[in-house]
Amino acid sequence: MMEGETQAYDYGGGGFCMKVKFWGVRGSLPAPILPNEIENKIVQAVLGARGVDLDDNEAVSNYVSTLPYFQRTTTGGNTSCVQVSGENTEIILDAGSGIRQLGIELMQGPCGQGQGCIHLLISHTHWDHIMGFPFFTPAYAPGNQIIVYGRHPRIKERFQDQHQPDHFPVSLETMSADVKFVELDDKRKISIGEFVVSSIALRHPGGSFSYRIEKNGSAFVYATDAEYKGLSPEAMERYISFYADSEALVFDAQFTLEDAMEKEGWGHSSSMVGVDIALKANIKKLILFHHEPSYNDEKLQEIYDKTIRYYEMIKAGRNLEIIMAREGLEMEI
Repeated sequence: MMEGETQAYDYGGGGFCMKVKFWGVRGSLPAPILPNEIENKIVQAVLGARGVDLDDNEAVSNYVSTLPYFQRTTTGGNTSCVQVSGENTEIILDAGSGIRQLGIELMQGPCGQGQGCIHLLISHTHWDHIMGFPFFTPAYAPGNQIIVYGRHPRIKERFQDQHQPDHFPVSLETMSADVKFVELDDKRKISIGEFVVSSIALRHPGGSFSYRIEKNGSAFVYATDAEYKGLSPEAMERYISFYADSEALVFDAQFTLEDAMEKEGWGHSSSMVGVDIALKANIKKLILFHHEPSYNDEKLQEIYDKTIRYYEMIKAGRNLEIIMAREGLEMEI
């Protein structure tokens, strides 16, 4: 293949919008909400309910809807997994623990009849990004086709390692679906159904890769597990160019700016850097992602509020929507 040439991997599509849903948004390891945190949310909600007619279901629902996000619900504790759906194509970005619930959902459709085709793009093979694959139900249904793509060498062997008896009781070969592995390189774009997909290397221990998914002139970029060193225009040009003019950028914002400085070399970034990059790249939506497992909902809300204040200080008339990724978040691109 020549540089810039597009390789097709079957399954055509038509003119339909891209739908995105987040199934796992944490980094490093799953972080289920703690019992005392749930109790505290309830206490705070009850304390704020003075004057609300608790016998009126509608009044209670209206009250709950006015609570701050971090009080009324939770960001979620599953690790990285994002679903991108087209008219006839299902792409999944990463197989963190969030893919388990997604698999259950997919079994309600063609996958449940052994007629599904899933395209799984892997940013890298650290545990938090592949740990959910052994629990991905469609892979155990005969007739389904699961195509796993990655830029790392020996991508199949990396998945097989996770299924070794030392780590998991069921081998990769036991999966009844047709599971295939495709090693990508940076010299071509590929077409997956109605989408065109390209990738770029990110700075992360062991290597990680960002994916740009395009259709009908619109682009969605997934860029998790990345550290940006040397924020000079020259150092940032390759990233700005790859992210440029996308409708949405999923950005590794695991650390606060202070933590990012203390943990240099860990391979993660902050929301403030995300704002800088998004504004330079003319992004419409910046989605803060790969949340630090030790940050609870209140801490994440604090980070979000600080990020908005920073954006308001530097936006200079430029428009950017900033979104804190959470499980269940859906959008159309």
